[in-house]
Amino acid sequence: MFLTELIAKGGPVLYLLFTLTLFILYIVINKYFFILSDQKHWYKNRFEDFINNHPSSQFSNSDLDKTIVSEFKRISFNNVKFLDGLIGMCPMIGLLGTVYGMIEVFEVLSFLGTGNPRAMSSGVAMATIPTMAAMVITLFGLFFRQDIHQRLTKLNKDLKDDIKSRGYSY
Repeated sequence: MFLTELIAKGGPVLYLLFTLTLFILYIVINKYFFILSDQKHWYKNRFEDFINNHPSSQFSNSDLDKTIVSEFKRISFNNVKFLDGLIGMCPMIGLLGTVYGMIEVFEVLSFLGTGNPRAMSSGVAMATIPTMAAMVITLFGLFFRQDIHQRLTKLNKDLKDDIKSRGYSY
């Protein structure tokens, strides 16, 4: 009930923010799933396939770099830039909600004048709620984006260290 009231007071811009939040949430969950589970299986299978298909006399260290390390980096950082863009859009959409709400306030002012603050309050709510929602989404998005980036950077470093520990100089 609270969410429906909030969306009704915040105006149609909150629907756009809600959709944007779903995209952000999907990417964040997908990245954490990769970090916590998929990357171990991907790396193990890919490294074993590469070693089995290419005897050590047949490949150089640059081949190892070109295949496993660069492919792992590409796959692990996939959609992180898209996540950055979505997070960056949130404040702009919040501002769109502010402008939309202020238009509502000015419309009330043009019909009723300044003598009816109760009529103006719905426009003010429509101006502030999307801005607040966008800032909250942005703050949480930036936190998770930074955590994901740090974890992926550490995974890439661990991959290079593991390759070195197996006797392949990187």
